[in-house]
Amino acid sequence: MAIDSLSTFLDVLRRTQLLSEEQIEDIARELVPYYTEVQALGQYLVEIDWLTAYQLQMILIGRWDELTFGPYQILEQLGEGGVSQVFKAWDTHRGRIVALKVLHQHLANKTDAVRQFQRELQAITKLSHPNIIKTFDAQQDGLECYFAMEFVEGMDLDRYVQQMGPLPIEMACDYGRQVAQGLQHAHQLGLVHRDIKPANLFLLHPPLPPAPGVPLRRGPDPVVKIIDWGLARCLRDANADGSDPELSTEELEREKGSLVGTADYISPEQAQNPTLVDIRGDIYSLGCSMYYLMTGRPPFEGTSLIQKLIQHQEAPPPSLRASRPEAPEELDVLLQKMMAKSPAERPQIPLLVVTPLRRFCMSLVPAGGNSSMCGLRPSSSLTLNRPGGVAPGTALNLPRPQTHGTLARPSTSTDLPRQP
Repeated sequence: MAIDSLSTFLDVLRRTQLLSEEQIEDIARELVPYYTEVQALGQYLVEIDWLTAYQLQMILIGRWDELTFGPYQILEQLGEGGVSQVFKAWDTHRGRIVALKVLHQHLANKTDAVRQFQRELQAITKLSHPNIIKTFDAQQDGLECYFAMEFVEGMDLDRYVQQMGPLPIEMACDYGRQVAQGLQHAHQLGLVHRDIKPANLFLLHPPLPPAPGVPLRRGPDPVVKIIDWGLARCLRDANADGSDPELSTEELEREKGSLVGTADYISPEQAQNPTLVDIRGDIYSLGCSMYYLMTGRPPFEGTSLIQKLIQHQEAPPPSLRASRPEAPEELDVLLQKMMAKSPAERPQIPLLVVTPLRRFCMSLVPAGGNSSMCGLRPSSSLTLNRPGGVAPGTALNLPRPQTHGTLARPSTSTDLPRQP
């Protein structure tokens, strides 16, 4: 439906149910007389938080039918990959914000894509740990495949290091310890992530340096959550030869001949045969990721994919102390052991990484076991805002209504066109 008039715009708002009928009636009565263009009225609804900018954009380009998946109303897009998109969404049934992962509709008839999506779903629904993203709900309705996860604000550790530079040793060890705890939980359920890297480690409440003139205050403890389980496999359900029973023979051969993972952080054995990797491959990737956190670069650099893979196979693990002389020698030894070429020479389970890392971040770990970033404060810009216009009949952050109980009319300071 082309949005060619204000009446059509209101009809679309009714169909999407992004606003309640009462809100739409208020718009028709109080606002429509003051606007001649859909764009101007829509922008005002964004300004008063009745619509999001993303919702308005999708409505104006005629893709408003993509704003609803089951009980979930899309608020904005968070990211996109080859198989799926991730949105910030409002759960109308439970009244909460979620991160909604949706399979690309053009892939809904592609068996391989659907199976990959379903494998991720099967993996993460088994997991329940503070350091792993939590899944609430999953649905497959016709061509629509999606699942809802907890919505968290912050940034991944790749972006965080790019913005902040190499992290303090204690902080990096604390984050690595949290990831190892999550991997231990996955290991106990027979799961291997197969793509551990800083971009898949999401930091809640990222600490930032104190602003000039702003007194220090302690905020929420930084928490790392492992995200993106799209390449995970379950060893517990594997065949006797270690292969995944969910993979067809064709898919199995295709995966054997492809790179599954990320070249900067992939273990030597996973690069050779991703179908046979176990939790020790994740431990290798965690070692590479921790090296990045403390140096600002991956352990093996190269100008091509092949160069990086050859170094993972042949080059000795780099010394952390060569870049960070203040790092404890025992930590350097641990990282090199985690990045050993042979899986047999690495810590055999993540728990064997958790315990030594705890010693290196003791100044950040209080008696309760949670980390606290001493001398740092979380950014006030990362607080969670409730969505506008998504809870029926509720106006969020709206101008105060007039005495007759209707919406405040746009004032002359809104920079929006009005009829004479």
